[in-house]
Amino acid sequence: MTEDVDYFSNHALKLRFPWRLYHRPIVEALRMEIARTPGLDILNVGSGPFFELNLLANDVRRYTICDIDHRAIDLARTLHGSRLTGAHIIDETGKLPYKDASFDLVASMDVIEHVVEPLPWVSEIVRVLRPGGRIFLTTPNYGFSSLGLIERTALEAIARVQGFSRAHIHPSKMTIGRLQQLLQDASIQNAQVRAIALGWALVATGQR
Repeated sequence: MTEDVDYFSNHALKLRFPWRLYHRPIVEALRMEIARTPGLDILNVGSGPFFELNLLANDVRRYTICDIDHRAIDLARTLHGSRLTGAHIIDETGKLPYKDASFDLVASMDVIEHVVEPLPWVSEIVRVLRPGGRIFLTTPNYGFSSLGLIERTALEAIARVQGFSRAHIHPSKMTIGRLQQLLQDASIQNAQVRAIALGWALVATGQR
Protein backbone atom coordinates (compact mmCIF):
# COMPACT_ATOMS: atom_id res chain seq x y z
CA MET A 1 0.00 0.00 0.00
CA THR A 2 1.25 3.48 -0.82
CA GLU A 3 -0.41 6.42 0.88
CA ASP A 4 0.40 9.08 3.42
CA VAL A 5 -3.06 9.40 4.98
CA ASP A 6 -3.29 8.74 8.71
CA TYR A 7 -6.54 6.84 9.21
CA PHE A 8 -6.11 6.06 12.89
CA SER A 9 -8.31 8.91 14.11
CA ASN A 10 -11.07 7.90 11.69
CA HIS A 11 -11.59 4.38 13.00
CA ALA A 12 -13.83 5.54 15.83
CA LEU A 13 -16.16 7.29 13.37
CA LYS A 14 -17.06 4.12 11.49
CA LEU A 15 -20.01 3.17 13.67
CA ARG A 16 -21.30 6.70 14.20
CA PHE A 17 -23.90 8.47 12.07
CA PRO A 18 -23.67 9.03 9.12
CA TRP A 19 -20.68 6.71 8.58
CA ARG A 20 -22.56 3.77 10.07
CA LEU A 21 -24.92 3.81 7.08
CA TYR A 22 -21.96 2.37 5.19
CA HIS A 23 -20.18 0.38 7.89
CA ARG A 24 -23.00 -1.16 9.95
CA PRO A 25 -24.25 -3.34 7.03
CA ILE A 26 -20.66 -4.56 6.65
CA VAL A 27 -20.60 -5.62 10.30
CA GLU A 28 -23.91 -7.43 9.85
CA ALA A 29 -22.57 -9.23 6.76
CA LEU A 30 -19.48 -10.27 8.73
CA ARG A 31 -21.63 -11.54 11.59
CA MET A 32 -23.57 -13.71 9.15
CA GLU A 33 -20.37 -15.00 7.54
CA ILE A 34 -18.96 -15.97 10.93
CA ALA A 35 -22.20 -17.80 11.73
CA ARG A 36 -21.88 -19.94 8.59
CA THR A 37 -18.20 -20.72 9.22
CA PRO A 38 -17.90 -24.01 11.12
CA GLY A 39 -14.31 -23.50 12.28
CA LEU A 40 -13.18 -21.38 15.21
CA ASP A 41 -10.08 -19.53 14.00
CA ILE A 42 -10.74 -16.13 12.43
CA LEU A 43 -8.20 -13.62 11.11
CA ASN A 44 -8.97 -9.95 10.45
CA VAL A 45 -6.41 -8.42 8.06
CA GLY A 46 -6.05 -4.64 8.26
CA SER A 47 -8.18 -4.73 11.36
CA GLY A 48 -7.53 -1.30 12.86
CA PRO A 49 -8.62 -1.41 16.53
CA PHE A 50 -11.40 -3.84 15.49
CA PHE A 51 -14.17 -1.85 17.14
CA GLU A 52 -16.56 -4.15 15.26
CA LEU A 53 -15.67 -7.03 17.58
CA ASN A 54 -17.97 -5.62 20.25
CA LEU A 55 -20.90 -6.08 17.84
CA LEU A 56 -20.11 -9.75 17.19
CA ALA A 57 -21.25 -12.67 19.29
CA ASN A 58 -19.06 -13.31 22.31
CA ASP A 59 -18.74 -17.06 21.71
CA VAL A 60 -15.92 -19.57 21.43
CA ARG A 61 -14.40 -18.12 18.25
CA ARG A 62 -10.69 -17.36 18.33
CA TYR A 63 -9.91 -13.97 16.79
CA THR A 64 -6.50 -12.93 15.50
CA ILE A 65 -5.93 -9.46 14.06
CA CYS A 66 -3.14 -7.72 12.17
CA ASP A 67 -2.54 -4.19 10.94
CA ILE A 68 0.30 -1.95 9.75
CA ASP A 69 -0.45 0.65 12.46
CA HIS A 70 0.98 -0.19 15.88
CA ARG A 71 -1.43 2.29 17.50
CA ALA A 72 -4.40 0.32 16.21
CA ILE A 73 -2.99 -2.96 17.48
CA ASP A 74 -2.13 -1.46 20.87
CA LEU A 75 -5.65 -0.08 21.24
CA ALA A 76 -7.20 -3.37 20.15
CA ARG A 77 -5.23 -5.22 22.82
CA THR A 78 -6.43 -2.72 25.42
CA LEU A 79 -10.06 -2.85 24.32
CA HIS A 80 -10.47 -6.57 23.70
CA GLY A 81 -7.93 -8.28 25.93
CA SER A 82 -8.49 -12.03 26.13
CA ARG A 83 -11.02 -12.02 23.27
CA LEU A 84 -8.01 -11.78 20.95
CA THR A 85 -5.94 -14.89 20.40
CA GLY A 86 -3.31 -12.79 18.65
CA ALA A 87 -2.67 -9.18 17.61
CA HIS A 88 0.23 -8.50 15.28
CA ILE A 89 1.85 -5.58 13.48
CA ILE A 90 2.62 -6.32 9.82
CA ASP A 91 4.49 -4.39 7.16
CA GLU A 92 3.13 -2.97 3.92
CA THR A 93 4.33 -5.84 1.73
CA GLY A 94 1.15 -7.77 2.53
CA LYS A 95 3.10 -10.79 3.82
CA LEU A 96 1.23 -12.39 6.71
CA PRO A 97 3.19 -13.81 9.67
CA TYR A 98 1.17 -17.03 9.85
CA LYS A 99 1.71 -20.60 8.74
CA ASP A 100 -0.11 -22.06 5.77
CA ALA A 101 -3.67 -23.20 6.46
CA SER A 102 -3.98 -21.49 9.86
CA PHE A 103 -7.49 -20.02 9.73
CA ASP A 104 -11.07 -21.03 9.02
CA LEU A 105 -12.13 -17.53 8.00
CA VAL A 106 -10.07 -14.56 6.86
CA ALA A 107 -11.88 -11.21 6.82
CA SER A 108 -10.62 -7.89 5.53
CA MET A 109 -12.89 -4.88 5.55
CA ASP A 110 -12.20 -1.98 3.20
CA VAL A 111 -8.50 -2.69 2.74
CA ILE A 112 -8.16 -4.12 -0.76
CA GLU A 113 -8.90 -0.78 -2.44
CA HIS A 114 -5.70 0.58 -0.88
CA VAL A 115 -3.54 -2.23 -2.31
CA VAL A 116 -1.67 -1.44 -5.52
CA GLU A 117 -1.40 -5.10 -6.61
CA PRO A 118 -4.43 -6.90 -5.19
CA LEU A 119 -3.89 -10.39 -6.64
CA PRO A 120 -0.71 -11.21 -4.64
CA TRP A 121 -2.42 -9.73 -1.58
CA VAL A 122 -5.50 -11.97 -1.99
CA SER A 123 -3.26 -14.96 -2.73
CA GLU A 124 -1.53 -14.42 0.61
CA ILE A 125 -4.92 -14.53 2.32
CA VAL A 126 -5.69 -17.77 0.50
CA ARG A 127 -2.36 -19.21 1.69
CA VAL A 128 -3.30 -18.90 5.37
CA LEU A 129 -6.80 -20.33 4.85
CA ARG A 130 -7.45 -23.95 5.64
CA PRO A 131 -8.92 -26.12 2.87
CA GLY A 132 -12.60 -25.24 2.75
CA GLY A 133 -11.92 -22.06 4.75
CA ARG A 134 -13.82 -18.92 3.87
CA ILE A 135 -12.79 -15.46 2.72
CA PHE A 136 -14.73 -12.26 3.45
CA LEU A 137 -13.73 -9.01 1.74
CA THR A 138 -15.45 -5.64 1.56
CA THR A 139 -14.63 -2.57 -0.49
CA PRO A 140 -16.36 0.54 -1.84
CA ASN A 141 -18.45 -0.17 -4.92
CA TYR A 142 -16.97 1.88 -7.75
CA GLY A 143 -19.53 0.45 -10.12
CA PHE A 144 -22.17 2.49 -8.30
CA SER A 145 -22.45 5.83 -10.06
CA SER A 146 -23.27 7.98 -7.03
CA LEU A 147 -20.18 6.82 -5.12
CA GLY A 148 -17.81 8.63 -7.46
CA LEU A 149 -19.82 11.84 -7.16
CA ILE A 150 -19.97 11.65 -3.36
CA GLU A 151 -16.26 10.90 -3.17
CA ARG A 152 -15.34 13.87 -5.39
CA THR A 153 -17.55 16.30 -3.48
CA ALA A 154 -18.63 15.67 0.12
CA LEU A 155 -15.97 13.13 1.06
CA GLU A 156 -13.22 15.14 -0.60
CA ALA A 157 -14.32 18.26 1.29
CA ILE A 158 -14.14 16.37 4.60
CA ALA A 159 -10.72 14.99 3.67
CA ARG A 160 -9.39 18.46 2.87
CA VAL A 161 -10.48 19.67 6.31
CA GLN A 162 -8.53 16.75 7.77
CA GLY A 163 -5.46 17.70 5.76
CA PHE A 164 -5.39 15.28 2.85
CA SER A 165 -7.02 14.50 -0.50
CA ARG A 166 -8.87 11.34 -1.53
CA ALA A 167 -7.70 11.64 -5.14
CA HIS A 168 -5.20 8.77 -5.02
CA ILE A 169 -5.97 6.82 -1.85
CA HIS A 170 -7.76 3.96 -3.63
CA PRO A 171 -5.47 2.66 -6.39
CA SER A 172 -7.57 -0.50 -6.80
CA LYS A 173 -11.11 0.66 -7.42
CA MET A 174 -13.38 -2.39 -7.42
CA THR A 175 -16.58 -3.13 -9.30
CA ILE A 176 -18.58 -6.33 -9.02
CA GLY A 177 -16.99 -7.66 -12.22
CA ARG A 178 -13.42 -6.78 -11.27
CA LEU A 179 -13.75 -8.24 -7.78
CA GLN A 180 -15.35 -11.42 -9.13
CA GLN A 181 -12.48 -11.84 -11.60
CA LEU A 182 -9.93 -11.23 -8.87
CA LEU A 183 -11.38 -14.00 -6.71
CA GLN A 184 -11.40 -16.32 -9.71
CA ASP A 185 -7.75 -15.51 -10.47
CA ALA A 186 -6.89 -16.29 -6.83
CA SER A 187 -8.57 -19.73 -7.16
CA ILE A 188 -11.40 -18.89 -4.74
CA GLN A 189 -14.23 -21.39 -5.06
CA ASN A 190 -17.95 -20.55 -4.97
CA ALA A 191 -17.11 -16.85 -5.16
CA GLN A 192 -19.98 -14.42 -4.71
CA VAL A 193 -19.93 -10.62 -4.87
CA ARG A 194 -22.91 -8.50 -3.89
CA ALA A 195 -23.69 -4.87 -3.15
CA ILE A 196 -24.85 -3.75 0.30
CA ALA A 197 -25.13 -0.47 2.25
CA LEU A 198 -27.44 1.23 -0.26
CA GLY A 199 -25.17 -0.01 -3.06
CA TRP A 200 -22.07 1.81 -1.79
CA ALA A 201 -20.18 -1.28 -0.60
CA LEU A 202 -19.32 -4.67 -2.06
CA VAL A 203 -19.08 -7.91 -0.09
CA ALA A 204 -17.10 -10.77 -1.59
CA THR A 205 -17.16 -14.28 -0.15
CA GLY A 206 -15.89 -17.70 -1.18
CA GLN A 207 -13.90 -20.73 -0.15
CA ARG A 208 -10.41 -22.04 -0.58
